[in-house]
Amino acid sequence: MHRVLITITFVLGAAISALGQTASPPDFSGKWSLNLAKSTLPKESSTKSETIEIENKKSAIVFHYKTDGKKSTETYTPDGKKRVTKDLSSGELTSSASWHDAVLVIESTLALKIPGVVVNVSGLKPVVDTWTMAADGKTLTHEANDHKEIYVYEKM
Repeated sequence: MHRVLITITFVLGAAISALGQTASPPDFSGKWSLNLAKSTLPKESSTKSETIEIENKKSAIVFHYKTDGKKSTETYTPDGKKRVTKDLSSGELTSSASWHDAVLVIESTLALKIPGVVVNVSGLKPVVDTWTMAADGKTLTHEANDHKEIYVYEKM
């Protein structure tokens, strides 16, 4: 019985120690440039150039895009909670972001709103975007739509 208690104590101590050593998520901060030659964009894409400036704030990750001269910003709080963006002219975008080890995973669904039309759609799968930084910190890969779109960015 004494050995069992010692073994249980050892296993619990090792487990608690391992939990305490969880790696922190990578810092995507900086300026990134899309490498079109290494990327797999959708056939209908007309993107000629894109840069992203990413800020890691205390509780949020902010993406400042500049695509073919047009600017946009997206902000995510990687805590797994769903948030609704209500200012879209075509509907509501619901997104949640969370870290899965060193990968930022963003799940989004869009509820379309068409004036004068009632649409009932159910069972739609969310769009899942993943963001992964290479071990050397010089390449950031964004995969979307079940890995059919791959955007490869290089640190500027």
